[in-house]
Amino acid sequence: KPKAGFDFVLLSDAKKGTELKEGINGAIEWAWFLRPDYGEIARIAKESGLKGLNEVGLEVGKPYHVLLSEKAPSLEDALNSFERIALEQKYDGARLSIHKSGDNVWLFTRRLEDVTKQFPEVAEWARERVVARECIIEGEMIAIGKSGPEPFQKLSQRIKRKYDIGKVAKEIPVEVNLFDIVHYNGKEFFDKPLEERWAKLKEIVKESKGFKLAEHIEMHRKGSVSKEQLEKAEAFYKKALESGQEGVMVKNLDAKYQPGRRVSGGWLKVKPVMETLDLAIIGATWGTGKRTGWLGSLVLGCKTAEGFKECGMIGTGIKEKGEGVTFDQLTKLLKPNIISEKGSEVKIKPKVIVEVEYEEIQKSPTYGSGYALRFPRVKRLRTADKTPDEADTIERIQRLYDLQKGSRK
Repeated sequence: KPKAGFDFVLLSDAKKGTELKEGINGAIEWAWFLRPDYGEIARIAKESGLKGLNEVGLEVGKPYHVLLSEKAPSLEDALNSFERIALEQKYDGARLSIHKSGDNVWLFTRRLEDVTKQFPEVAEWARERVVARECIIEGEMIAIGKSGPEPFQKLSQRIKRKYDIGKVAKEIPVEVNLFDIVHYNGKEFFDKPLEERWAKLKEIVKESKGFKLAEHIEMHRKGSVSKEQLEKAEAFYKKALESGQEGVMVKNLDAKYQPGRRVSGGWLKVKPVMETLDLAIIGATWGTGKRTGWLGSLVLGCKTAEGFKECGMIGTGIKEKGEGVTFDQLTKLLKPNIISEKGSEVKIKPKVIVEVEYEEIQKSPTYGSGYALRFPRVKRLRTADKTPDEADTIERIQRLYDLQKGSRK
C-alpha cells in the first residue's frame, strides 16, 4: 500500500473534486518540469504523495524544462505589456543551461540533451568565469563565423557531433550570451523577480570573449510607452537584426521564473515581418522527373485537441541541393515516419517540425484546421530543438488571423 495513504478518493462536492484534481495535476506538472523522469516522479508520488511532488526542486547536474516565451505581434505591443521592461537580443542559437558544482560542469539544451562533451571550451569557461560554489545559469549559444553570427544549422553540426570534437570546435567556434540564473549556492531563484536574477548573474559572471552577458537595456513606463522609449527600443531592435540576430526579447523585470511554460506575463519575443509558425509535416507526395525519389508538396499540420490538422501545403524554401533545407534531407527524415501510402500520396506521423514563413493566413473550407497559409515557405528545420508537443496550435493560428484581420481595419 502506498505510504501516501490513498489509492483513490470519492467526493460528493464537485467543486472540491475539481480543486483536488487541479492540485494533483499542478503537483505532477511542477515535478515533471523540474525532474523530467517518469520513473522518478512515480516513485516520489508513491512514497511521499502530493507533498513530495510539490517539494521537488532542481538538482545540479540534471536537466529541467526551461521557461519559454510567447510571440508578440509587434514591438510596441510587447512594450505596452509590462511597466518595468528589459530588452535583450534574441539570438539565433541553442538555449543552454549551464550547471556548475565545484569543478564539475554540465551543459544541457532545452530538449534536455547533455552536450557537455560537444562543447569542452564552454565547460572550461564556466569553471573559470562563473564565481559560485554551485549554480545553474542560462543563456543562448550561437555559432560564430568570420563575419559574425552563423545560422542555427551551423551550430547544430556541433550539437550532433560525437567524434573529432577538438577539430570541429576550431571549425565552428561558439559564443555564449547569458541572461538568467535559477539556482545559486543551494538556493533556487524561481520566486525572485527577473531584476534580482539579472543582478545576481551580473555579480557572478566574469565576462570575456565568447562568454558574456546578453545585450540588455531597461526602461520603465507609466501609461502607454512613450515616443522616446519606442524609438530607443526600435534602435535596439534594429541593432540586433543588423548584427545577424533574430530580433529581441521583451521581458518583465517583475516576473518570476516559471519553468516549462510559455508565460505572456514574463517573456515576449519580437521578430520581423509576420510571425513564423512551427508546424509538423503530416503528409507529402512522391516527386516525379528530376525529383523522383524525393518527397515534395509537403502538407503542414498544426496541433489541435483532435490531433494535427492540415493548414497548408509547401514546396517553397526547399532546395534540390546545396546549403539550407533540401528535398533529400527532408525525405530521409520523413521516410521512417510514413504511416500509409495511396498512389503517390503519403500520410506521415507528425515528428518533423519546420519553421514556416508565409504572407498571410486565410480561412479555408478545404483544410482540417479551417485555415490556410498563403505562400508558405520553409525557413528552417526545427528537429534539433523542437518536439511535436512544441508545434504551434490552432489557437495560435486563430490569434494571428484575428490580429492580421484587425490590422487591415
